[in-house]
Amino acid sequence: MAKRKINLEKFKKLLLDERDRLISSISNAEQTSRTEADRDHGQDMSDYAELGTDNFHLETILSIASNDSERLREVMDALQRIEKGTYGICEGSGKPIPIKRLEAIPSARYCIEYQNELESQSSPYRYR
Repeated sequence: MAKRKINLEKFKKLLLDERDRLISSISNAEQTSRTEADRDHGQDMSDYAELGTDNFHLETILSIASNDSERLREVMDALQRIEKGTYGICEGSGKPIPIKRLEAIPSARYCIEYQNELESQSSPYRYR
């Protein structure tokens, strides 16, 4: 079987760009949440409605930041796999992850077959 060649520099650049974007997004969310938390609200009845809207906005920002933090961890793990020489190898099956999958999801840990297996095992709706 011929050994496939992955352009690691290409994927490293994609991952580094995504890392920088996520760090910026998380930083912006933290700054916005601090600004929102520091705002002073009076005790007027109309201020309660504004406070509710502000709280919803803050929760949304924090949720996005949480998702971005998880995604950042995945990107950092993928960069470590590049350094260790294990990038592009499914962590579950040991098979090569197709290049097309890596192009779509550069931080992919698993080949599609193994990912589907994991998802079917964790599905609350699957029959036992």
